[in-house]
Amino acid sequence: MGQAQSSPQWSVITTTQIKPEFRQEYEAIQKEITAAYKKAGAPSRPVVQTIIGDLDEYVSIAPLGKFGEMDGPSILAKALGDAGEQRLLHRIGAYLLGAHRVTSIALNDISIRTPMADPGAFAHVTFLRLAPGKGADFAAYMKDDYIPAMRKADVANLWLSQTVFGGNPNERVMVRPMHKLAEIDLGPLTTRALGLEGARQLMAKQNGIVESVHYTIVRVRPDLSLMPAPPEKPKAEQ
Repeated sequence: MGQAQSSPQWSVITTTQIKPEFRQEYEAIQKEITAAYKKAGAPSRPVVQTIIGDLDEYVSIAPLGKFGEMDGPSILAKALGDAGEQRLLHRIGAYLLGAHRVTSIALNDISIRTPMADPGAFAHVTFLRLAPGKGADFAAYMKDDYIPAMRKADVANLWLSQTVFGGNPNERVMVRPMHKLAEIDLGPLTTRALGLEGARQLMAKQNGIVESVHYTIVRVRPDLSLMPAPPEKPKAEQ
């Protein structure tokens, strides 16, 4: 018998642009939303705030077990009731300039995932736009070249995902958690791992695969978030 394949790991990513004069009110409602997620039994709902990029931007990430979950009542409706959900959405709508939601799928085969209680207070986020039809080439490049270089640079976590619904399917998002922004001062990871010439050769392999790259820096907001449960510690040997 063949081995059963694991289910795809989906997330719902909601990006909001706020009216800056209502930041305090917006964040207060984010706390209410997260409390509702916790009440409804959701496993997590991290919220991050962009600190280099669009300074009025917040992003929430909610896991999605399967799309069938969206056929029933929303998490907010489960926790607050239909009327309570509508009141909350009406309130937060007054503080927004815009909102956009996508679903993405984790690309764990070209990621580095090290379970840890605190992966970092910040994250370096890279948005990569691939040339049409180059998804397989990008995956091979990541698996054979880029990820080995990141492991050589002692990167503990590097999470890749693909935008599917609500965005451009040629987009890949790469998230590198950081404990301190001073990590950026150490220089490019590729150079640290491979040296200047090795890094140049590595980046040259992207030619014809990656059309454009955009970087942002975000700060994790635990005060607005329902953070994932910390990984279980291995049991001591008997």
